[in-house]
Amino acid sequence: MAHHQRSTQGFTLTELLVTLAIAGILAMIGAPAMGSLLARTQDANTEASIADSLRHARTAAVMDNARVLVCPSNDGVHCHAGDDWQHGWIVARDADHDGQPDATAPIIATQSAMPAGIRMITSEGRSRITFQPSGSAGGSNVTFTICHANARAGKSVIVANSGRVRLAGAEPARLQVCLAGLR
Repeated sequence: MAHHQRSTQGFTLTELLVTLAIAGILAMIGAPAMGSLLARTQDANTEASIADSLRHARTAAVMDNARVLVCPSNDGVHCHAGDDWQHGWIVARDADHDGQPDATAPIIATQSAMPAGIRMITSEGRSRITFQPSGSAGGSNVTFTICHANARAGKSVIVANSGRVRLAGAEPARLQVCLAGLR
């Protein structure tokens, strides 16, 4: 007597439910890590954006033999006072030393607002950075502190009065001030 074996294709309902349960557990374990990864990536992007803008401004000042400022801006045209940069910033010439972009010269670069949950502030009393034709930034060092609502650590971009831009971890006291503005 010949037995005919029936070939089966596909999965049983039990196998499918077990696979879905394992996938769900893995997703629950990985979700917090993914959120933290996204926060770190957004912080790194903001850090790179401001560092690139500052380096670009310094280069423009030296190449054009002109004063170039970097300042926070809500409209992409005018500088606004204060140490909060989360609404964006501009890079522009400032030949008349008034702390605002020259009306006769085009804006060199703009940066739009940062994503929700990210904030960037500068050192107290340093609402703008002006690069001289020599490449120096004048005044004291300025620190940009970048914080994210979902991250425990922040980033800093520091501009020395020589004009050199460097990256560092955020100082805890400034990080707390930055985070307080997110709430």
